[in-house]
Amino acid sequence: ADLPHKFEAGTPAIAEAIALGAAVDYLAGIGMDTIHAYEAELTAHLFQQLNQIPEIKLYGPQPDADGNGRAALAAFTAGAVHPHDLSTLLDQDGIAIRAGHHCTQPLHHHLSLPSTARASLYFYNTHEEIDVFVAALREAIDFFGSVFN
Repeated sequence: ADLPHKFEAGTPAIAEAIALGAAVDYLAGIGMDTIHAYEAELTAHLFQQLNQIPEIKLYGPQPDADGNGRAALAAFTAGAVHPHDLSTLLDQDGIAIRAGHHCTQPLHHHLSLPSTARASLYFYNTHEEIDVFVAALREAIDFFGSVFN
């Protein structure tokens, strides 16, 4: 083909469209109301656990008692522990959290925070995984506390 037509895309993203359809069918089979209810339950459990750690400062709205009113995630800081150090130490225990600006650099600047840590949940997570995360988080805070003291 002549320019510019010889640079036009070839085969459309058929595999991706088929995979998206399969994912939609899978989620519809579970039921979005079921997924939402379970996410809310996980959110309530996560916040109950995090609120028991004195060094943790949570950012964003608290969920209601049933875990509704916010997304199934928690952005937080842990005292003087830098979120990147915290995420690295937790990663060594096989626990994946995010650390950084989370696409909210102006908010972090406004709050005078270098970054925050974030634990995110979805319907494939369990209460037990939250408990393991919180136990490892406590150990990490204790470890860094011994470094800072």
